[in-house]
Amino acid sequence: MSASYLYQLKRNPLALGRLFYVVLLLLCIGIFALANYGQATQWAFGDCDVIYFPPEYRPNCMLWRDAITNAGLTPAAFESYFIMLRVAAALPFVFLSLVLMRRRGGELRVLLLSAFLLLVGIAGPIYNPFWQWSTAWFTVENQIQLLPLLNRTLTFLLNFGTVLFVFLFPDGSFVPKWARWVALAWLIMQAGDVFFPDTPASLYTLYSPLAISLNTTFTLCGIGAFIWRYRVHANAVQRQQIKWITAGALLLALNYALDYTVFEIYPAVTNEHLIVTREQGVVWELIQDTLWYISQIVFAVCMGLAVFRHRLWDIDAILSRTLVYGTLTLLIITLYVVIVGGVGAILHSQTTAVNGLIATGIIAVLFQPLRDRLQRGVNRLLYGDRDDPAAVFTRLAHQLQTTDTRAAILPNLAHTIAQTLKIPYVAIQLPAANSETQLAATWGENREPAQHIPLIYRTETVGNLLVAQRSPHEPFNQHEQTLLSAVAVLTATTVRAVQMWDELQHSRQRIITAREEERRRLRRDLHDGLGPALASLPLKVDAAVDLLEHNRSTSVRLLGEVKRQAQQLVADVRQVVNDLRPPALDELGLIEALRSAITHLHNHTSPLQIRLDADAVPRNLPAAVEAASYRIIMEAVTNVVKHAHALHCHIALHFLESPPPSLQIRIEDDGVGLSEKVRANVGLRSMRERAEELGGSFEIQSGTTVGTCVLVSLPLPEGSYEI
Repeated sequence: MSASYLYQLKRNPLALGRLFYVVLLLLCIGIFALANYGQATQWAFGDCDVIYFPPEYRPNCMLWRDAITNAGLTPAAFESYFIMLRVAAALPFVFLSLVLMRRRGGELRVLLLSAFLLLVGIAGPIYNPFWQWSTAWFTVENQIQLLPLLNRTLTFLLNFGTVLFVFLFPDGSFVPKWARWVALAWLIMQAGDVFFPDTPASLYTLYSPLAISLNTTFTLCGIGAFIWRYRVHANAVQRQQIKWITAGALLLALNYALDYTVFEIYPAVTNEHLIVTREQGVVWELIQDTLWYISQIVFAVCMGLAVFRHRLWDIDAILSRTLVYGTLTLLIITLYVVIVGGVGAILHSQTTAVNGLIATGIIAVLFQPLRDRLQRGVNRLLYGDRDDPAAVFTRLAHQLQTTDTRAAILPNLAHTIAQTLKIPYVAIQLPAANSETQLAATWGENREPAQHIPLIYRTETVGNLLVAQRSPHEPFNQHEQTLLSAVAVLTATTVRAVQMWDELQHSRQRIITAREEERRRLRRDLHDGLGPALASLPLKVDAAVDLLEHNRSTSVRLLGEVKRQAQQLVADVRQVVNDLRPPALDELGLIEALRSAITHLHNHTSPLQIRLDADAVPRNLPAAVEAASYRIIMEAVTNVVKHAHALHCHIALHFLESPPPSLQIRIEDDGVGLSEKVRANVGLRSMRERAEELGGSFEIQSGTTVGTCVLVSLPLPEGSYEI
């Protein structure tokens, strides 16, 4: 070892961990290959007489070979099948381990998990490690003296990794705090059992009931800590990771429980055995071990989903290929075995080369369709329905149809987009009242940077759609960008519909408020003004009648006051009526009423010239349109007179017959324009509200040269109009 590397180890202790990982990788691969080689060559292809077995077990070996032959297989085929199955089960774990080390090998928790994955992959059945019993098939002459120690070391490391995994996954901390002491005690007991099996340090040797009790207690503590982490400590993403791991572990536990039930519980309860003959044992081995290794592959997939898809280390870009080719490998092996066995049974052929050739041809034909189907399934698992835009829009449309409240529309839409496309963070950003932006709906944990997609409705930007990448190193591809743009169009339409809903609600509130304010004003005018004045009239008339004979002059004076008060009341009533609706509209019509009002408004000392063009306006406009037009125009002209300092003001009314019919109003001046302070006054707001109450539009623009231009469009009901 060079001095520079020793210096690096001193500066970076994790470098020693990476060195340990490399040694462990080579050791695992070597032991795995050696165990398979020893079992295949010394047992499957060898003879019971030369196998390292005590003499009393050699007859069992021969009977087991005979049972395999009676089941229609050969010992070589039997063991070859399991070698392929073990390799297929080990590959996903080794691959995941190597990927983790390549991407995040500088983190301690990643280093520990990568080493644990290696051990799980080559162990086979974890409760009975493959390397521990398969290497016993070596002959005495070929027995490697160091092999038992290596086997015990791997077994301890496997137990060590399992304990740490239970107590540390997924964030690398002991939760709750007492879990670290339980883990330490458990590991000390495991070390004694593995390295000192025949000494007092091993609880299994001297205190079997105590060992069972302690193991049960430690197991229950581990399960309790796992549940506690899930319910109390974990966040939403970590809960999903724990769910994936639990699903895979439960499948392994069910296989172990099945094996334990058949060989331990059932005989203890019934005093009988389910597996009686060796032929039944062969069938059981084929079924149960196959299920176990398939469950181990599923556990590897669950581990990959927990680590990759839910971003324990943000490396899910490679997961798609892992799942596709891992599953494809398993299917090919299964197909090969089934086809070879099936063809041999049908043709009664013992020519394995011919059967293998037939199987290879069938697999070659099925390979590409299987791969494509698996790729679509994996893409749907990892990326949602990005490859099926119709499914995306179907789900979005269904969500919009089934949402029953306005407040839930945008949050449900963000949720559906995130779930449909498997995006970790989706938000809908809308403009706020203070010219800034606010998040109207979010889903997932906020991630930076998030891509902003503008929501455009009829050339108007109504907000932004924020979407986060699945991982920092995995940007959206061109197909996804196109799909997100299409989703943004639907989102923009939905956002605009929600905004129009809000505007309608606000408009209704303003109408109700204006109506109630008008009622309050009328009540105040009638109660405080007309009411007391009318109540005083009879009193004055009675006083005048009483004084008529004795004091005629006072009586005449009182009657004069009654007359003047009655005249004032008539004027007040007329003013109240005029405030409700200008009488000139009913007497003269809209155009003449405007001409008359403009004439009275015009100040002869001012140079302002006001011109009204309204030759093609119908005479039978709806009363609401007439009143709104009159009020809007008079308010606009009043603003011009007071604030514009203009020389000319042009008022134009134009009737559009093409459906839908409408009345277009334009008031333009050449004054100094409107400042922001004037734009926000009550008069302009009332003009806008009057137009919007009728479903019209109101807009203020700069004039064609200088000044201000007010544009109003008021819709008219369908019908015939007289010009």
